[in-house]
Amino acid sequence: MIKVLTYQFNLQGKRAEVKDSDVALCFPSISGDGSYFFTLKNGTRFRGEEVKEVIRNKVSPLTYI
Repeated sequence: MIKVLTYQFNLQGKRAEVKDSDVALCFPSISGDGSYFFTLKNGTRFRGEEVKEVIRNKVSPLTYI
């Protein structure tokens, strides 16, 4: 089964998540407080706080009924 890496973090007081495949660059803050600076492939930049790496099983978008 294929695994997908995502980053979960606080962004402007809200919990957020981004897939590793959407991240162009990610590096830790020099403050050492668990925050990271992200640059996405679309050019969006932000600082995430309390960052956690989460590995999930990839789920197919196809659903049988």
